Amino acid sequence: MTSHRLLGAIYLALSVAMIAWDILMAGRIAQLRRIPRGFQALTGIAGLLILPALVVAYTSQSLLYARAILLVSWLWPFTALLFVLQTVYALGRRLVTPLLGFPLLVYNIIIATVAVTKFTITGGHSPAEFGLALNAAQASMLGTFFGTPALWNPIYIQVPLFAPSLPARWSFTRMARVALAGAAIAMTALVVVELPGAYAGIRSYQSHDKDQLQEHPEGDFRIGLKIFPDLRSGPPPLAIRNDLALADTLDVDAISVVVDPEAARGIALDSLARSIEQARADSTVLIVALGYPKKGEAEFKQSRETYTTARLKDVDMIARRLKPDYLIPAVDPLEEGTRILREESPRYWIDYFARAARVAHYIYPRIKVAVPISSYGTRDSTLYAWAARPGTPIDAVIFSLFAGFDGARSLDTHMRVAQRWMRQFPKPKDHWVFAGGYPLAHGEENQLLTIKEALAWATAEVPIKGLVVYEGGDYNSVRGLRAADGRLRPATYEIVRAEKGLRASAQ
Repeated sequence: MTSHRLLGAIYLALSVAMIAWDILMAGRIAQLRRIPRGFQALTGIAGLLILPALVVAYTSQSLLYARAILLVSWLWPFTALLFVLQTVYALGRRLVTPLLGFPLLVYNIIIATVAVTKFTITGGHSPAEFGLALNAAQASMLGTFFGTPALWNPIYIQVPLFAPSLPARWSFTRMARVALAGAAIAMTALVVVELPGAYAGIRSYQSHDKDQLQEHPEGDFRIGLKIFPDLRSGPPPLAIRNDLALADTLDVDAISVVVDPEAARGIALDSLARSIEQARADSTVLIVALGYPKKGEAEFKQSRETYTTARLKDVDMIARRLKPDYLIPAVDPLEEGTRILREESPRYWIDYFARAARVAHYIYPRIKVAVPISSYGTRDSTLYAWAARPGTPIDAVIFSLFAGFDGARSLDTHMRVAQRWMRQFPKPKDHWVFAGGYPLAHGEENQLLTIKEALAWATAEVPIKGLVVYEGGDYNSVRGLRAADGRLRPATYEIVRAEKGLRASAQ
């Protein structure tokens, strides 16, 4: 986790330097009369657009901002293509040495291809397999720096780079030029190295095209939906309108909400309670998970006990105000918790969950306290063995089942591990599954197949009582059923079919 922080900081610093380089280079070229007019125009336009294009690339993937941005969502792929043309022009007119120009051309072509691929996906179309594989390979490369969020966070973008067609004025700028070009070449190499695995990952989903649900004549399996972005304040009105309407359309049996500590009190919590009041009126199961504060790392580092006490107070407030059916005192403790708090010890989390369970049960004994499992390694095995064991204060276990950088292959592995763990206990506690895919990184059809696979597996496992689909819409992460333009993705209709099939089998 520390390495991701360091590498992420290095990547962000390089990205800022590349943006500054592009803008400065465009300004210099525009001032020189000896430069061909066509080259000046290409460089000037691309340099002018690079910053707004990057902003558009990020904001156009969120329902919260896309309404004002969608009309210019073409700006990012257009700008990326201008960088390709600029590099081609520089090579064709011998304004840059081929030793540097050709690697930069490949670098810019990768960025432009991925930008066009994402634009195609955003429009609801199926991109070419090569573009999708290159898109996945770029996500894997970015995962080297940022970890799993590179699959769903649209803020992680590669910055194109102008071909350095002018001689350096000073030794410092010469060194900076070499460093930036070297970084671009290194990133290109990483993407190329990841490409074969990306192809295999994209194709791995197809083996689940024929997966079928297991019937539940007793009607004891529920399908749910994670609604709203992770909340640091009250739910946004747009999310309330969209997600509750979607939950009603899908006729889901459960809804899940993530409440960060900033929203676990006062007006924000009251606003959430009012927002979901109607949805709960028809016996819909409510699952509430407590997230992490924005300054969680600093608070935890300053005083572990003070931090823990504050989170237990949040659990108390959520239990009193929302009275959820299931309460998760911490989201993915050994993955997201480790990333944010840098706490890797299962012992801390076992103690924390035990204390949180006692608080929740004291407030409202009917609340079922659940422990989420997401990484399926040795530490999660320890946490699961404790949580699933009879006699502990934990009532349920939740498996997070998402595709990985390698597509469905890691998902298949996690399912086998989860299955083996469950079979250790003859009378297991309630289990749930949280599942979802990555439509922008691996394509919308593969998001559908991810959910289809998870549903088929979950309905075949007796201890599993339900599956919650992540998530209602693209807010701060691109893994929703509703795209940024308001369109419902194909996975939505797979859930409708699953709901109908389960209800038909229960009649």
